[in-house]
Parts: sequence; structure tokens; C-alpha cells
Amino acid sequence: MTASEQSVPAVRRGLRFLRDNQLPYGEFRTYASPSIDMRRTFFDSSIFATTFVLHGIARIDHPYVTEMTNKAISFLTEEMRCPGLFQYFTSKNARSIDFDLDCTACASFALRRNYPFTTRDYNIRHFMENRNEDGLFYTWVRDAALANNVDSVVNANVVLYLGDRYETKSACRYLVDTIKSNHERDSYRYYLDNMTLYYAVSRAYACGTSSLSGAREAIIEKVLQSSKDDGSFGNELTTACAVCSLANFGYYGATRLREAASYLEGQQREDGSWQKVAMWAAMLGGSNLYFGSEELTTALCLEALMHVGAR
Repeated sequence: MTASEQSVPAVRRGLRFLRDNQLPYGEFRTYASPSIDMRRTFFDSSIFATTFVLHGIARIDHPYVTEMTNKAISFLTEEMRCPGLFQYFTSKNARSIDFDLDCTACASFALRRNYPFTTRDYNIRHFMENRNEDGLFYTWVRDAALANNVDSVVNANVVLYLGDRYETKSACRYLVDTIKSNHERDSYRYYLDNMTLYYAVSRAYACGTSSLSGAREAIIEKVLQSSKDDGSFGNELTTACAVCSLANFGYYGATRLREAASYLEGQQREDGSWQKVAMWAAMLGGSNLYFGSEELTTALCLEALMHVGAR
């Protein structure tokens, strides 16, 4: 474990919470709510939160991480459909939906990172076949006659998986231009905050997509502009995303990062978790639903604390 001595207890408590609350078959919970404040929620089995948890704890050297990762990878492998596609809802959910590139990219990246021969890139052609005339990636794996859309965070997550290659040049250029021209708010359909976009772009960059380097200065400036007097960047989830975005782009303002870490440590609850905060939303069954979980927020906060501790 490479966090600072100050943050080690918080990281250990967070890991214990995740271990104790991972479902027996490997999933980390997602909750849905009709309101953005997530006050009334219900469990809504999904693969998506699990992919974020895997990424958030990946840099932590602890036996709990190995245990949780093995169970989560087994879960994702069971949910994968030939040839390497994923849908948002799990097989344990009464609801079903089309395959999508967002879930497929995030799950495939997690599988490849941990067990590189699990997908063997069998799904790559589905990404290439689901682009618009500008070379941007659609959200849904659908017949061309059906409605589809382009979401900036989805494109960032696709680029995380596919990396730098000829077929992702347009998506990378679109992401950089969107951020530098201040058009973030109109660029995503399923996410709730610019900070989520910055996080997605920064982690794709940090994982090797150097074509996104053009967004570095703009993201650092915009993240810092959103800082609050209490050390946060909004709530626990946006603060964690902000810290990770700064760290992923090599920002070394130690004082500002430590202030954010102190805020996060102060918001950690007795059981080691951080409160659930909505990270994405969708129109389902004629009503808008918001999604998040304590597990999701906790993993992002742990990722942020590890970044600060490593500096």
C-alpha cells in the first residue's frame, strides 16, 4: 500500500467496506433513484459500477484487493456475451437493454488489465462498426436504422479501451476540442457533471492514450476553478474525480491535493464508506432514474487518496 501514513487508515477502512459489501458472486452494487439526491433508492443490478471499483482499487497492494478483483473478474466474465459484448443490466436483473459500447469498453478494459486473454479483442469490430460519419463512437450497438447517439464520456471510455490508433483519432480530437471550447455540458447524455468527463478523459490519458494530451491544461485549469473553500470540488464523488483528474494529468500542487484528501477523509463514514452520489442517469420506463452507490463513491475516493499519498 503506497498511500501516505495519514491516509492509510482511511484506505484500509474503505477496502474493508468494499470487501464486506461485495456480493457473493462478485458484483458491487448499483442503486437507482427517481431523484438526483438518491434519498429513495432500490438495488438495480448492473455491471457498470463494478468496472469503476476495479479501476479505483487497482493500484492498492493489499490482500483484500486480490480477493475482490478475482471475484469481480469472474462476475464480469460470466456477464460477457459472445463476441465480448456487455449490456448495462446483469443477467440477475429483470430488465434488459441493448448492448452498448460504454459498458463493453469499461468491462473489456478491466478484463484485459487483469486477464489479458479473456476477451482477446474479439469485440473490436463492433466498436469500428458503430461510428458516425465523423468517426465518433455511438453509445449503442444497434442496427443503423435505429436511433443512436454520441456521448463524450462514452467516447472517452471507448478510447480508454482502444487506446491510440487510427480509428480513435477523431474521438480524441473531438474530446480535446469539446473541453477546450467549453462545450462539455452539451456533449454527454447519460452523465451528470463535467467532472465525470474530465475523469474519463484523464484516466484514458494516464492509461496510455497520449492523443488526449491536448486537453491537459484546460482540464487542470477548469478543475482548479471549481475548488471550494472546504477543500472539496463539490461533493465526495466530484471531489474524488477532480483529484484523480489532476493526478492523472501530472498536476503537482501538493497543498491543493492534500486539502481535497483531508476533505474526503473527513467525509468517510464509520463503516469505511462514502455516501452514494448519482454519477449517471437514464430515461427508463418513461421516467428518469439516477444511479450510484456507496461502493462506487468509495472506490473513487480510495483512488483519489492513493493518488495524493503517492505524491
